[in-house]
Amino acid sequence: MERVAYMYDSSKCMGCRGCQSICKEWNDQETVPTTFKGVYTNPPSLNPDTRMIIKFYDNFTPDPNFNFLKYQCFHCGDPACVKVCPSGALFQAENGIVAFDENKCIACGYCHSACPFGIPQIGKVINKCDMCYSRVMEGSESDKTSIPACVKSCPAGALTFGKRSDLVEQGKKRVEVLKKKGYTEANLYGENILGGLGVLAILKYSPEKYGLPKEPVFPNDIGLWKGILHPLGVIMLGGAAGLVVLHRALNLGKKGGEQ
Repeated sequence: MERVAYMYDSSKCMGCRGCQSICKEWNDQETVPTTFKGVYTNPPSLNPDTRMIIKFYDNFTPDPNFNFLKYQCFHCGDPACVKVCPSGALFQAENGIVAFDENKCIACGYCHSACPFGIPQIGKVINKCDMCYSRVMEGSESDKTSIPACVKSCPAGALTFGKRSDLVEQGKKRVEVLKKKGYTEANLYGENILGGLGVLAILKYSPEKYGLPKEPVFPNDIGLWKGILHPLGVIMLGGAAGLVVLHRALNLGKKGGEQ
């Protein structure tokens, strides 16, 4: 199955936050009242009830206008979160989407620690963008439900969904257009880093100005997680499950003997 992705063009985004609203609606996420503190990004960061946000920047020079960044899971081609998950809650689909099964999540937080962006949020269970996995997998090629809800909702055409290889080519061409318009730092973020990101971003300025690492890397101990701690965690989970079953069996046996 060919890898899918979506691309965010910051030069077209108008900060309406329609994508943020539809993400909340489609994924049935709780909304929490916030207080304006001089920063237009709202809520100010990802949280266990918020999978994606639009970040606002008004301090870019010489550009006096607002600049935006759509911030959520980047769906790494080589996802560290999947490698360290001891319960198997996180998985990478054949089409490249990094999704999760919340019924398997034990809220250990290892995924958050391993992510180069610190994206996965942990409440009772994990929460992060799954690129509307159910919509994409259940929809047909001609059905608009086969694209992520945020992409469908964007009125400015800043979001595009499709085959990753096609989007990379489109993104490169758009970057050249922006450079000719005077945005000399314009770049396509995510083409080759971390196995190639599944969420590509066309940026008018360098990644650092958006708070993004130019060359993100996995934690140094990711190999230890994969080779030793991950299998050990699976064994421990199996042992814990076994103890629960044994405990229940003993209680049932005890109750049966008392009757």
